[in-house]
Amino acid sequence: MLQQLSTAILNSVSVDELAETPRIWDDISGQELNIEWVKKARAEEMKEFKKHNVYTKVPIEECMRETGNKPIGHRWVDIDKGDRNQPNYRSRLVAKEINVCKRDDLFAATPPWEAFKMLVTLFMTVGVGIQGSNRMSMAFYDVRRAYFHATVRRNVYIDLPEEDWEPGMCGRLNKSMYGTRDAAQNWEHEYCSFFASMGFERGRSSTCIFYHESRNIRVVIHGDDLAVLAWDEELDWFENKIQERYEIKITGRMGNKSGGIDSVRLLNRLITWNGLEVTVEADPRHQEIIVKELGLQDDSKGVATPGVKRERNAGIAIENQTMYRSLVARALFLSMDRSDIVYAVKELSRNMSNPDSEDWNDLKRLGRYLHHRPRVLQVFKRQLAPRNIDVWVDTDFAGCLKTRKSTSGGIVLYGDSVIKAWSNTQKCVALSSGEAEYYGIVRGSAMGIGIRNMYEDLGVVVGIVVRTDASAAKGIASRRGAGKVRHIEVAQLWVQEKVSSGEIKLIKVSTIENVADALTKHVSGDGIMMHIEKAGMRVVTGRSGMALRLQE
Repeated sequence: MLQQLSTAILNSVSVDELAETPRIWDDISGQELNIEWVKKARAEEMKEFKKHNVYTKVPIEECMRETGNKPIGHRWVDIDKGDRNQPNYRSRLVAKEINVCKRDDLFAATPPWEAFKMLVTLFMTVGVGIQGSNRMSMAFYDVRRAYFHATVRRNVYIDLPEEDWEPGMCGRLNKSMYGTRDAAQNWEHEYCSFFASMGFERGRSSTCIFYHESRNIRVVIHGDDLAVLAWDEELDWFENKIQERYEIKITGRMGNKSGGIDSVRLLNRLITWNGLEVTVEADPRHQEIIVKELGLQDDSKGVATPGVKRERNAGIAIENQTMYRSLVARALFLSMDRSDIVYAVKELSRNMSNPDSEDWNDLKRLGRYLHHRPRVLQVFKRQLAPRNIDVWVDTDFAGCLKTRKSTSGGIVLYGDSVIKAWSNTQKCVALSSGEAEYYGIVRGSAMGIGIRNMYEDLGVVVGIVVRTDASAAKGIASRRGAGKVRHIEVAQLWVQEKVSSGEIKLIKVSTIENVADALTKHVSGDGIMMHIEKAGMRVVTGRSGMALRLQE
């Protein structure tokens, strides 16, 4: 919710010149909203303002005296978080504080999506979330009006809303308000103080991870959304504590023997638990919008691969560049949970600034693949606690026909569960395949260290194994110094020290078994299916029952 509000900047109200009837639009989807439902949502927001004492009315002269400026303006942000069948209107009064000066101290941490997936892997791991015949529960919470719990740490004045207007007066904020520059930072300061008071240790790698060692509670927080892994009695303690401080919505517990939930929407992902395994699915609306905007019908022909390698010919300019960027951006969101399209989306993203007809054809190819294979789930099965995380890396040397730059790709697995996948064009032109593959090992090692550190934040110690199919690159990483590749930057040689000390273990694998092969080049349909299977994913048909519908 907080992320949506921070990006909603379009005007939401217009007046029909003929009927002079106010019309209100969804700030996220652009769909017209029911004005009566919006009024009800806005009234609820003003009720919350008063309940939390968000501001105190003071003369406007005080604002001018303290800040030298007029009070900050505001606007309403109205969205429907549901769909036509299950509307869920939310209205937020948002301040319009303009970024007039640079402040390096303004920062609020956000956990990477893989932090939540790591929590799921621990939920399914014997020795952590499973001990004997008992298992922990994974609970989900939403802090209502999170910013209203965060005390302001500077003087901020706002114009009074029409619903609470009084001549000559403005509002001096007591609590943080959406749209003020430091609202997210104030909320972070508030919840960190709260968790510290309960005995939690804040993560060092990701400061949105909290671990209570004596009670064995693990928490990942994203804005106002919390995911918690613990034993049921400890969750009872946690819920009592957090309800004493905040007003929260308890979505439910997954894995609870006495009932609980079997599915939840978290950051618009669909998480499902059937008693044996957990599946995670990207928001299906991204796939549906891409297919719809590209004009594909139910009977349109699909393809078995998201892209094909082709000679790079100069295309002609296209008029719908904005649509191209919009659809590729959606594909980027989708690729965070579908590694089968990561490389194809990376290639499409390289030409976002000035796409041509060739890029459009590649986008249509991706659309046909998504039409053919709309649902690919990440599957998290019961597993023994692995000693290491496995980082599979691969590189396609000089694969870009235009720049002759190489592509590095990789995937991180905790046991059989995917944590993260990536595909990146290397910044420099490698002079040999060994050099290019070494850069791929460097990238993979950095990713592995980051994931390992977050597991340590969650109270789990693991090693790092990097698997590569490149003998020359493994040789460079296993020795000390540049050797014959003297042109390699010294800054890239840090991996040698990690390998020498045993912090990172390198293992040579065959190209056929390399899971990362599909992340550096376009492969055949069989190659894509092999990647899906080895990466612990599953192709399914139909549509999830808890998935939201597209607004018509």
